Amino acid sequence: MHKLMQRIALTALVLTDGWAVTAVAQTPEQQQMWDAQRVQELADEKAKAEELRKAREARKADPMAWVRTLDPMTAGGWEFRGVASDGSWAAYTTTHQMKRSGKSVTVWLRQEYAEVQVNADTRYMSVVEKVQYDCAKERERPLVVIYYSGSNIQGSAQTEEPDSKSIPWNAIVPGTRDEFNFLWACGTDR
Repeated sequence: MHKLMQRIALTALVLTDGWAVTAVAQTPEQQQMWDAQRVQELADEKAKAEELRKAREARKADPMAWVRTLDPMTAGGWEFRGVASDGSWAAYTTTHQMKRSGKSVTVWLRQEYAEVQVNADTRYMSVVEKVQYDCAKERERPLVVIYYSGSNIQGSAQTEEPDSKSIPWNAIVPGTRDEFNFLWACGTDR
């Protein structure tokens, strides 16, 4: 808002043939100040981009270094399951509140992200999902999704809980994170 106020120049209302015309003028000093601000903004953006590039390289070189900064949250039964090869996410599961009914299993999953994620209007660093798996038909559906603004399921939360009767089932795609979680949840040793 402060920059916007700085950029507001002298405004005059001029009447020409019965029409109101707004004219904007700026002084050379204002133009010089705006140019300097723009140069600084570009330098700041470049520095942030370089910082992000270095952080990504470091995570890719040693994905577990970032994971070790996360709270494992063992009190909730969370167990580390895996990390992306580029260190962009880490996956956790818990057997707390795990429910089995025939060939159906319902579990909680936790996903942590190294960078802010955006889904529609939601910005988040952590996601917790209550997922139902149909082990016989190899499919899944999310029953509850909670997005957290901070890491370690902290910060403000936004919950999505659709009507369970209208949630479509999704196929488990081989070689994906979904298959990894499916195999864990539907494993015979559980």
